[in-house]
Amino acid sequence: MKFLKVETPSLPERAIYDYLLQDYGLPGSLTRLEGERDQNFRLTEGEGRRWVVKVVNPEEPAAIVDCQLRALLHLEAVDPGLAVPRLRRTLAGATSGRLATGDGEWQVIVLSYLPGEIIGERALAPAELEGVGELVARLGKALRGFTHPAALDRALLWDNREVPRLRPHLGAFTKPQEQKTAATVLDRAEAETLPRLAALRAQVIHGDAHPFNVLMDGERLSGVIDFGDILHGPLIQDLANAAADFLRLDQDPAETFAALTRGYRRVTPLEEAELELLLPMAEIRLLQTPLIHRIRAEAGTPLDGYLPRFSLRCLPLLKRFGAKAERLRLTEAIRYAGAVPARAAGRAQPVAKLLQRRRATMGERMYLFYDPPLHLVRGEGVWLTAGDGKRYLDAYNNVPQVGHCHPYVAEAIARQARRLNTNTRYLTDQALDYAERLAASAGEGLDTVLFVNSGSEANDLAWRMARTITGRRGGLAMDFAYHGITEAIDAFSPANDPKGRIQPHIRTLPAPDGYRGPYRHGEADLGARYAALAEAPIADLEAKGLGVGAFMLDSAFMTNGILPPVPGYVAGVVERVRAAGGLFIADEVQSGFGRMGTHFWGHRHHGVAPDFITIGKPAGNGHPIGAVITRRDLATRFFDDSAFFSTFGGNNVSCAAGLAVMEVIEREGLVANASAAGEQLRAGLKGLMDRHSLIGEVRGIGLATGVELVLDRKTLAPAPAETKRLISLIRDQGLLVGSEGVLGNVLKIRPPLVFRPEHADIAVAAVDRALAKL
Repeated sequence: MKFLKVETPSLPERAIYDYLLQDYGLPGSLTRLEGERDQNFRLTEGEGRRWVVKVVNPEEPAAIVDCQLRALLHLEAVDPGLAVPRLRRTLAGATSGRLATGDGEWQVIVLSYLPGEIIGERALAPAELEGVGELVARLGKALRGFTHPAALDRALLWDNREVPRLRPHLGAFTKPQEQKTAATVLDRAEAETLPRLAALRAQVIHGDAHPFNVLMDGERLSGVIDFGDILHGPLIQDLANAAADFLRLDQDPAETFAALTRGYRRVTPLEEAELELLLPMAEIRLLQTPLIHRIRAEAGTPLDGYLPRFSLRCLPLLKRFGAKAERLRLTEAIRYAGAVPARAAGRAQPVAKLLQRRRATMGERMYLFYDPPLHLVRGEGVWLTAGDGKRYLDAYNNVPQVGHCHPYVAEAIARQARRLNTNTRYLTDQALDYAERLAASAGEGLDTVLFVNSGSEANDLAWRMARTITGRRGGLAMDFAYHGITEAIDAFSPANDPKGRIQPHIRTLPAPDGYRGPYRHGEADLGARYAALAEAPIADLEAKGLGVGAFMLDSAFMTNGILPPVPGYVAGVVERVRAAGGLFIADEVQSGFGRMGTHFWGHRHHGVAPDFITIGKPAGNGHPIGAVITRRDLATRFFDDSAFFSTFGGNNVSCAAGLAVMEVIEREGLVANASAAGEQLRAGLKGLMDRHSLIGEVRGIGLATGVELVLDRKTLAPAPAETKRLISLIRDQGLLVGSEGVLGNVLKIRPPLVFRPEHADIAVAAVDRALAKL
């Protein structure tokens, strides 16, 4: 095999000196350097400037040398600051020269001499090893746009993929245990490791960043040299070879692997499949090093330099890595350093076991959907995947506003989390950009944004501001509203109390339900008549000395059974509240961001401008985020009287998520889609009414749809038991919906905004099949 027996050039120093003076204009003294295949020198000019001179082994194909030269020119162009040698051209401008002697013609390359000394046998601290990993990754990143035919076709002895060709030489190990260890590594390489490489990222790599090719200048890494092993190969091979070569018998190999991986990941994140092969690929390198050394010894190649000493640690390390517990420990360290979670132990657990664990750790009262409940493991767009592999069309979850795991949002979160995440005591671009975008979308004088971490916190803050500004302590909410879980906002959320208790400072209003409320569809002035019902509660609060501090409303009336806007209703209530000295809080956690179609904000469907807009988790596609959007004058009056700061409200990652969500909504036309898909869904559901008398009414707006189920369409007797059973039957048909309403008899269909008209058709068909089985 080529280079098993190596004869390096041995030209006289005088001939090299004269040639360098003639073709390069370089006078100076020459000092011999180590080299595996080439004859290498350090040339020192009179003023102290130094160069590396390489007399290329004539056995090295000219195309490979050309590849090395072009790679160096590429690196100089794409990453000028990368610490690698730079080519010195001849006086004629060539990238290499030709030295003619009586024995033939020799190719000569002159490179800049990097400062520092080779690391050699020096032990590196973890931080220094991280620097090596970062340097290898940076080199790989700079080379990823480079290609050369010679790199693609190269058959190199040191290429990990060539290790099967060394099997006939295992007899070079004289001890039976050494042969057994080597055979085990080679068997694993052929059966498990090498076949998986074809599926991994590949490019031109350096492939040889070992301690005698990496330099340090004092405590600083100063460069990597020797591109003699450049080839096209798996990206992970670059890191695996460096890891193998920096392992020491007197250091914990887990820390070496981890430190190099951490450093590499800072520049180039590694895929899970690559991390899984890091240890096996390093083992191949650990086998190649002593085996090639011994083969060459048998072939009569001189064994000076570092290789004999370097080889001594390899077999003891391979023997250690053969232990199952050690392999598991190293694998876990590598995965953690690569930011990939440890593999779940054993097979997926059955739902009964998961329920048992949940009771043990989260309490006996379990608020779970469906019977039996779903064990979900993956989401994508409008689809959720259960542990058994079954996919479900999600027509319920509004928190993943733009779809489960939207790649643009997920990447925005991950990218920002890798860069910076801190609070608004500092100036940060993300908080300012997001605040400006929210204020621009709100308009109507709402120009000031206060960040918190959830919708509950946002509503809590808005209520606190309203109370402080107005000096009034009473509040108005709908009769089955939900606005959050803080103590203050729980009072605005009658839906939270199964016993229907109302706090003394809260008054509730009947929902403008034209189907079963006191005033029905078709009656004149429906909105005005419902709005007039606010007068008595407002007067009662005034009589009790509480006054009206604020009216809080979800514009889609989600918990009231999802009611479409009734013209004049909200405007009429708000007019009365403001006349009484109160303010209007538009809770847009569920109804905002285009869910109701046509408009970005739900309150615009009611033709009224709020004093506060509140948003929550859907604004970040499920990432914890919340905000109050209000007017400057209201914020000023509040801060004149109160202090407020949310430690992580407005943090960089949350704001990056929020910005990404708004970008997706705009670019993917999701406001218009909510209108189109919602209309198609409701039309399809209404079409089922002739076949299924259980459906009393189909209503809603945008992608917020309620289907009220009744036992009798004349008496409107609710069907809560049937609703509960139907939800699970719909689940069995591959569709997820929920239930809502004070009577528990309304199907709540509130999918992510990426729910398209074609998904509406799937949903209608699933509901039809489920109703037929009820």
